[in-house]
Amino acid sequence: MGSFSWLRADKTTKRKNLTKGDRYKILIPKEFGGGFIKDTYYDYGYVFHGTENEADLYGILAYWNSCEGMDYSYECGHYPRTMEEILKYGNTCKQSNRSQGINVGCGKECIDKLKYPLKLVSASYKGAYEDCKGRSYNDPEQGFIKTYW
Repeated sequence: MGSFSWLRADKTTKRKNLTKGDRYKILIPKEFGGGFIKDTYYDYGYVFHGTENEADLYGILAYWNSCEGMDYSYECGHYPRTMEEILKYGNTCKQSNRSQGINVGCGKECIDKLKYPLKLVSASYKGAYEDCKGRSYNDPEQGFIKTYW
């Protein structure tokens, strides 16, 4: 499998897509605690790449949209409900969890049906998840080249 990436959900900057090394934010819906995570895009949907807190965007997407059969640490005591619990107990990088996110969030038609799509925005974006009207669709260039609005 090759590289992949997403389009930004905002138009704060000239850049349309995320490529390796870009600073960006993952907007978090209020239902999961709100706010954002700021990170550097590595590739393949990794968040906090190379750290003990590594996570996966498709795994996160699966939790946000209540996919069944998610494999999480039972130390949590329940299905992870907040972003903090998802990152700590959600095993988002586990292939079965990533696959759930890919199944519900790959392609425009699927993304448009989601209650909580990914909203990946420029690091300078100031709004909340609910303020951002865009959605992050799959990047046709797979993050290989920079594209512009």
